[in-house]
Amino acid sequence: MPTSFLPLVSITQTVGTFAFIISSFFGIIVIFLTLFGVQKIFGTYKYLIVTFTTIGVGFACFEAIFHPNLHFFNNGFVYFSLSTPFGLSIDTLRVILAMYIGVYSVTVSLLAIQFIYRYWAMFSFDHLSYFNGFKSLIWVVYCTFFGGIWWIGAYNLMEMDDVAEKYFEEEMLIRYSVSVKEIPVQTFLAYEPEDGSIRWKNVSYSVLSNLIMTFQYGVMVFCGWKMHSKMEEKTANLSAARKQHHRKLFKALVLQISIPTIFLFSPLILIIYLPFFQLELSLPAGTTQCLFNMYPAMDSIIILIILTEYRIAAKKMLNVVIRNLSTMLCARNGSTYRTAGQINLHTIRTTL
Repeated sequence: MPTSFLPLVSITQTVGTFAFIISSFFGIIVIFLTLFGVQKIFGTYKYLIVTFTTIGVGFACFEAIFHPNLHFFNNGFVYFSLSTPFGLSIDTLRVILAMYIGVYSVTVSLLAIQFIYRYWAMFSFDHLSYFNGFKSLIWVVYCTFFGGIWWIGAYNLMEMDDVAEKYFEEEMLIRYSVSVKEIPVQTFLAYEPEDGSIRWKNVSYSVLSNLIMTFQYGVMVFCGWKMHSKMEEKTANLSAARKQHHRKLFKALVLQISIPTIFLFSPLILIIYLPFFQLELSLPAGTTQCLFNMYPAMDSIIILIILTEYRIAAKKMLNVVIRNLSTMLCARNGSTYRTAGQINLHTIRTTL
């Protein structure tokens, strides 16, 4: 007797909500410190960090509201949502599901732009003019282009047809007690069930995803490797403080390429290529969604841990909060001692 995967879906939804909470918590801290606390992060790079973090939080927020899920079945998968919040129609929710994929592409694009910015800041300072004024709109176009074509591609190339509906109908009824006709779904079927021929419409989506992912990841790897191989040479004439600052930023970028490899790229590779192996399987893959939505929190934590400026700014603001709370408590208790202003956190070490 086939078992239902509804309990696992509930667990996935809970984890997705948790991911949204921690992503929002750390994201708000990073945004606040970037705008008001850290002095050495300025100009366009400051707004890149703020924009990237904001979109990452929005990415996790989508998961908490719509709870998108994946289910692999033999040579295909269903991308669906069991909930229909706000009374939205199925067609509207299909657009939103595809938009989620588009936002994923925008997130990866912004990450690549951060690498480009840091690379040019070290080796081609004149090119930073593309991050100022009207020229900076090129990066809006960059993100919109990749986000838009992936969104449109997901909506059209994964549209459910009669063959996919028939193929997944029974499986969805057994596993989730729902018909694919009654919920917003995007379907991917690598081969025709009857004769095993390739379904080129769906395969085109794999090609599109692979091209975009390879390009963005290539940009990050290229810029990261160039910075690693030439950093000592380019920073030789800088002050010790500036050298240390560049090295901290590079460490952050190294982690920012390692963490998305785990949380963004690896799950996507699994999603894209698993159906082509024609394995006899039936399993929920909502955990891949959880990995996507844990990434914004991980990225914010990287910034807070690696960049000393953020830790110093956070410590100063925490001192202010403690002083104010102490003052309020003393005033409420009628105390004549004003010790709150002397409270400090010099015992908290700021180390790399």
